[in-house]
Amino acid sequence: MKWEISKTFRFEAGHRVWKQNLTHGRGAEFTRSAGVPQNKCVNLHGHSYILEVTVGSDVLSEQDMVMDFYHVKNSLKDLIDEIDHSFIIDVSDPMYPELRDVAKKFGAMKIFPVDFCPTAEALAKFFYDHLTKKLEEVGLLGEVKVVKVVLWETATSKAEYRG
Repeated sequence: MKWEISKTFRFEAGHRVWKQNLTHGRGAEFTRSAGVPQNKCVNLHGHSYILEVTVGSDVLSEQDMVMDFYHVKNSLKDLIDEIDHSFIIDVSDPMYPELRDVAKKFGAMKIFPVDFCPTAEALAKFFYDHLTKKLEEVGLLGEVKVVKVVLWETATSKAEYRG
């Protein structure tokens, strides 16, 4: 892409990485000598997420822009509002039925169900796909492309997704 613009969003949300098992899987070889690591992310916990989306184009609009930042913001506003202060949970997570029922019973938990384990990587792809679909719905996908999505979970940990 000749031109790229990025927009940053912030939201608060909880999740749990119910599939985490630090004794197996890619990279486990690095920590085996340290003993059995604690799988902290299987616990319910939250993050102050920072989401950065980058869109680009090889041609500028009649206003000499890739797209106005205002429109990028509005393309994700409803989703950000929906996920903010929610608990993101995979519908395949064994805890999902119980948490859903607790949320209904007490009304004190906003559930955001997804069909994937809500890792930073999977959430970055989720936002990428959402924005791509929005561009397609308004007929801009040929002119403007989602270049990448970066999702920060903490000040030191991020995931990037590029299509």
